[in-house]
Amino acid sequence: MGKIILVRHGESKLNVKGVYYGILNPELTEKGKQQANQAREILKNINYHKIFASDLKRAVDTAEIINCKELDILIHRDLRELNFGIFEGQTYTQLLEKYPEELKESQKNWENYNYITGESVLQLQKRAIAFIEREINLEENTVLVTHWGVINTILSYYFSKNLDSYWKFSVKNGGIVIIEFSDGYPILKGLNIGG
Repeated sequence: MGKIILVRHGESKLNVKGVYYGILNPELTEKGKQQANQAREILKNINYHKIFASDLKRAVDTAEIINCKELDILIHRDLRELNFGIFEGQTYTQLLEKYPEELKESQKNWENYNYITGESVLQLQKRAIAFIEREINLEENTVLVTHWGVINTILSYYFSKNLDSYWKFSVKNGGIVIIEFSDGYPILKGLNIGG
């Protein structure tokens, strides 16, 4: 019986600005570093065998803070946030002005809408699950330091059909989610711990 321990990165400088961003690469805020330190305190009580992180700075920096066992952090591009393409760095108000039709379509067809030069939420889910199936031993405890979209696609995959529950989880910056696997069967053991 093993666990996937999902940790959302601490607050970043673009979280504060309220823009669409996935592949943009901001640093953590001071609050984000505090959130990561709180997650570290929780992880001190959880045994883990490996730690992976998205290759984006906010996730790598969070991983370095929370890694209380001081294992090598395995950096992986497949744990990146959704690529919002032409929406990257834009506020909702800016999108209403610049890309009103694209914004409307992204809301109506959110699972499959490809963010023009980006990717769809369904593509993100396929990428995240392929990573787990390829890289994770479900008999061990593995920490994945990643992003809201990645975490929610994983939760939706294991606990509902495809993306049916994608919008039903609220994982805060620095929050920890624990999925335990019993003979490959997923059990949600913790949601938003510490976040």
